[in-house]
Amino acid sequence: MPALPAAFEARMQDQLGPDWAAFAEALNSPAPVSINYNRAKTEAPIYEGSPVLWNRTAQYLPERPSFTLDPHFHAGRYYVQEAGSMFLAYVVEQLRQTQDFSTALDLCGAPGGKTTVLLNALPDDCIVVANEVIKGRYAILRENLAKWGRANVIATHADSERFSPLTRRFDLVVVDAPCSGEGLFRKTPDATKEWNPENVVICESRQQNILDHTMPLIAPGGILIYSTCTYNKGENDDQVARILEKGGFETVSFDLPEDWGIMPTGLGYQFYPHRTRSEGFYLAVLRKEGKATNRSSKTPMRYFTKVPKATEQAALSWLDPEAQLSILTTPKGQLYAVPDGALPLLSILSQSLPRLDPGTPVGLMKGKHLIPDHALSLSLHLHPDTPVADLDKDTALDYLRKAALPARPGQKGWHLMRYDGWGIGWGKMLPNRVNNYFPNHLKIKLQSFTTRTVENSAPDLSDKK
Repeated sequence: MPALPAAFEARMQDQLGPDWAAFAEALNSPAPVSINYNRAKTEAPIYEGSPVLWNRTAQYLPERPSFTLDPHFHAGRYYVQEAGSMFLAYVVEQLRQTQDFSTALDLCGAPGGKTTVLLNALPDDCIVVANEVIKGRYAILRENLAKWGRANVIATHADSERFSPLTRRFDLVVVDAPCSGEGLFRKTPDATKEWNPENVVICESRQQNILDHTMPLIAPGGILIYSTCTYNKGENDDQVARILEKGGFETVSFDLPEDWGIMPTGLGYQFYPHRTRSEGFYLAVLRKEGKATNRSSKTPMRYFTKVPKATEQAALSWLDPEAQLSILTTPKGQLYAVPDGALPLLSILSQSLPRLDPGTPVGLMKGKHLIPDHALSLSLHLHPDTPVADLDKDTALDYLRKAALPARPGQKGWHLMRYDGWGIGWGKMLPNRVNNYFPNHLKIKLQSFTTRTVENSAPDLSDKK
C-alpha cells in the first residue's frame, strides 16, 4: 500500500505504543474477505469459509470469488461486507435480550450494509428507516435494500435536520457517521492520499452536527449506536463524551470474549487489523434516559394515497396473501406494498421528508394489467403461485447481461426468472422468444463473457464499509 501520511503515522505510533509495528505490518497484508448472509434467503452457507465471531450469519472466505458472476449475489442471498462493521449484529442481539424494538433508523445508510445487518438482527415486524442524503448513494442504497427482499423498510433521502419533526419516534438509531476513513487504508489504499489533519477536523464538525440532530429522535429508553471506520479519538470517544456531557444518555457496555481481539476504549469499542480479522472500526452504544411512552398519533399521509379497489386487487394478486400489506400509489402511478404496521410512521415521514420509497416497489398499472417492478422479483412477499422459470448458472448469467434467451414452449406471460430457488428478475414468455426485463443499469457489462476469461476482472461490488 502507499506510504502512510506522516501525521497519521506519528499519531498512531503514540496511540498504539508497542503495538505499532504489528499494526503497520497488518496494513501491508491482504484484507480479509467476508460476507453476511440474508437469513431469510439462506438456510446454509453458499461458500466454504470460517465464521465471523460476532455475527452468526456471516463468514470469512478463503479468497475473493467473482461476486459479479454469482447469481446468488444478484438474488440478494448475501451482502459483501467488512467484518468489523458486522459487530452491529452482536450488539443488537445483546440489546434485544432486555428490550423491544418496533422502529429503527439507519441515518447514514448507503450503501446498505448496516441496514441489511439490522434487517437480519431485528424482529420482522420492526419498521426500519434507511436514510441517505447523497442522491447517487441513495440509488445504490435502494438497490441493495431491494435485494434483501423485505417490505418492513422505508428508504428516505434527506439531510439529518429534516428529521426534526420525528422527535422521540425511534427505539433505535444507528449513525454510521461520515469520517476520515483511516480504517479503510488497507482496503482502499488511495484513501491515504485524501487524508489530512484538516479533513479530520472537518469530519468531527460534521459528526457533531449529525449527532445534534439525532439525539432528539430517540425515544426514552431507546438506543443510539454511533460508529465510524476510523481510529482517532476526536471522531470516536470524544464524540461520545460530548453526548454524555449534554446529559440524558448513558453508555452501554458488553462483556466481550477476550479472544475476539476487540479493544474497549472506555466509551466504545475499537477494531484494529492487527488484533481482529477486520479493518479499522469503532462503535459505541448509548441508552437514552427515561421509560418508553405511547407514541401513537394520527397524521395524514402526504404524497402517497390508497389505490382504487381494482388496482389494489391487481397488485395484491402478485403478493403473498398472508403478508398483510397495503397498496399505496404516488401521483406518477408507482405502486408500493407496505406493511400495515408501517403506515403510522410513513404518514409522519411523508409530512417531513422530500423523498421516500416505502416497502416493496410493486410496479405500474398499464390498463388493467400490472408491469412488475424489478424489486418485486427479489421480494420475500411474492405470491407462492407466481409462475417461475428456473435457470441454470450459465443461463442465469446470460439473463443478467441481458442476452437473448431461448424460447420456452408452453410458457407464456410474466415469469419470475429464478436461480437456485430465488428470483433475480422478470421475463415475459412469448411464442418465439423470452423478453428479458432485467434493468439495463444493473446488467453485467462485459464485452466477452466467459467465466474463465473474466473471473478476475469483474468489478468490485462490495460495501467499502
